[in-house]
Amino acid sequence: MPRRADRRQQRSRDRRRDAPDRGRATRPAPVAADPRIERLWQRRDDILVVLSHGDFSAGNLIASAGTTVLLDWATLGAGPVGADLAALALSTYTDPLEDYLSGADGRFTRADVELGYRATLALTGAGRVRWMLSRGTKLPDGYEEFVLSMAP
Repeated sequence: MPRRADRRQQRSRDRRRDAPDRGRATRPAPVAADPRIERLWQRRDDILVVLSHGDFSAGNLIASAGTTVLLDWATLGAGPVGADLAALALSTYTDPLEDYLSGADGRFTRADVELGYRATLALTGAGRVRWMLSRGTKLPDGYEEFVLSMAP
C-alpha cells in the first residue's frame, strides 16, 4: 500500500491532469481596487523585508513588571518593515508610525518603514473588508474609512 504522502501526491497529480488547464498555473482575474491600493500593490517589490512577529496586535501585548511583553510568536517570519506596525494599527485604529520610528532609532529610513507600513495596512485592511463583506459581516464602525485614510 502506498504511503500517505504518495497517495496525496498522486491525487494532486490526478486533479491537475483532469483540470481544464491541465495543471498550468492560472492568473486570477483582476479585481477593481481603490487606486491608492493599486499603486501600493505596484510597488510591492520595493518593500524592505525584515524579521516580523506576524500577529502584532493589541491582544498579544501585555504589561508586566513595568515593561511590555509580546505574546504568540507562532507566526514569526519574514515580512515588510512596518508590517507589525500595520497589524497593530488595524487592531487599534490608531497610527503609531511616529512612535515606531522613534523606537527604531534610525535603523530604517522613514520612507522604507512608511511604504511597508502603508502597503501592509492598506492591502491587509482591504482584504479583510472584502472578506467581511463577502460573508455578510457588518464592518466595524470606521474600519473601511480608517484603512483608506492610511493609504497614501
